[in-house]
Amino acid sequence: MTPHSQDMVHRRHSKPIIPTKQHCLKVKRLMNIPQKNKRSIIYMKGKGESTRDDTDIELEFRQESYFFYLTGVDEPGFQVIIHLQKEKVYLIAPTISNTDIAWKGPLYTDSELLEKYDVDEIILDEDMPRLLKAICPDTIYTLNKKQADHIRYMANPDQSICTDSHLLTPAMNEARLIKFSWEIDIIRQVMHGSSMAHVAIMQQFQPGMTEAHLAALFRWSCALNNVHRQAYLPIVASGPRAATLHYVKNNRNIPTGPHSLVLVDAGGENLCYGSDITRTFPVCGIFSEEAKTIYDIVLKTQETVLSRLKPGVYWSDMQQLAIEILCQELMNIGILVADDINILIELGVPFAFYYHGLGHTVGLDVHDVGGQELLEDDDDDPTISHFLLHRPLEQNMVLTVEPGLYFNDTMLNIWTQYPGYQQFFDMKILSRYRGVGGVRIEDTVVITEQGYENMTKVPKHTHEIEALMDRDNRQYSSHYTPALSI
Repeated sequence: MTPHSQDMVHRRHSKPIIPTKQHCLKVKRLMNIPQKNKRSIIYMKGKGESTRDDTDIELEFRQESYFFYLTGVDEPGFQVIIHLQKEKVYLIAPTISNTDIAWKGPLYTDSELLEKYDVDEIILDEDMPRLLKAICPDTIYTLNKKQADHIRYMANPDQSICTDSHLLTPAMNEARLIKFSWEIDIIRQVMHGSSMAHVAIMQQFQPGMTEAHLAALFRWSCALNNVHRQAYLPIVASGPRAATLHYVKNNRNIPTGPHSLVLVDAGGENLCYGSDITRTFPVCGIFSEEAKTIYDIVLKTQETVLSRLKPGVYWSDMQQLAIEILCQELMNIGILVADDINILIELGVPFAFYYHGLGHTVGLDVHDVGGQELLEDDDDDPTISHFLLHRPLEQNMVLTVEPGLYFNDTMLNIWTQYPGYQQFFDMKILSRYRGVGGVRIEDTVVITEQGYENMTKVPKHTHEIEALMDRDNRQYSSHYTPALSI
């Protein structure tokens, strides 16, 4: 028995906000469904509302990324069924009680949902058992066992359900790795707004500000540029905290030492697509000699890697290139000591100062899925990049390039005190640079047909940053203008 006509609204010809049905068809192609399957469906349950522990205080809602990828729905309580052979998308809307309507307002009407989202039909969740009986799927593909159990629960008791929780996730990860042009447009616009926020921080920074002040300024500046959500918790790490990779406390006063830097790793999000930018700037507005030396090493590394990016290049080669440059430059300034750079690299000595990967994909998650390979027993080894191990870069991949150098006391004590490794460090010269804390420079780029496009629009050369921070010099202000609305 098919769902009653009054319970189902069919799509009219109109343009949705984002064409997510393209994603559904791409995932279907990548799944390589067995030809014997004639009535296969994808089932996915979106995220529901959540509240603070033991209260009725609602937490900010953000849709689960896989669900958004297939539907574009950033509202709680929805589900989706995709008939793979008929290429038909059924959006399953939640049933809203009158009490909820009184407190929170009505949901969109079925017609409004069809206008807003790239789906074919709308049904209520209470009618899902009838839809399943009408389709009578031979296989239901889900992300995980939990969702497979849920669809079994929703089906009629007399209906036999065969589920598969292995094929869908790899196909979706691969699909999300290569972006459509409209996805890149969204990311480009979010990157512009986030770039303006980074510019605002450097322009408006004054000694005496706190990390919390800068974090709030970043969020506020994003909102002014129509970016109203953060892709991740902003990192505002000043002084020695700049050497802590995921420092998100943002609760300290910013030190005013001669070498003091502020590292800001932050990016906004719109339509669930994120951005990722890191800039490091001097507290005093002028880089000290030591800070500039370290900063320029990181900048040289990043610009060299960027100059090599194009389809066909292997990311593992870029990771190795970055390590070689950083190591050679640390030898040039005397921090590392060896007759042969290869000895230092083979022993992993550069990872005393650089202990993370060169970059990652960006999309619906700031550390997006796709291109990752898990290696047993190597998860904690910073010398191994798990990103795109055995495949080259391809057009429309969106990724970050983010080398860094860090003077983290814990890491340096481990490496410089390890038996047999003391000979590779000049402790007198190292002590001269330890006050720098840390430097990271991160841009988000998209691989193009012939090379790459840098979507980050924030100054990164030392003279540009110093000019931007000079309150009597606003030569960059006219160039870095607010973003248009998305």
